[in-house]
Amino acid sequence: MKKNFSICMIVFLFWLLLTDPVYAYLDPGSGSMLLQLLLGGLAGLAIVLKLYWHRFLALFGIEKKKEE
Repeated sequence: MKKNFSICMIVFLFWLLLTDPVYAYLDPGSGSMLLQLLLGGLAGLAIVLKLYWHRFLALFGIEKKKEE
């Protein structure tokens, strides 16, 4: 196991050393798109939690007592 890890690390280091540099330009629109992706993901997570809230509470054993 330790030998496999050592081999993987050596291959990874050689891969890092032998790659060509990439000259890329990130414009302000790229940052805006990443922010939009993050906020959209959080909004989607909030909607999923809202839809499955009772199942989520039941998963952890926290259930609201029903009043009659």
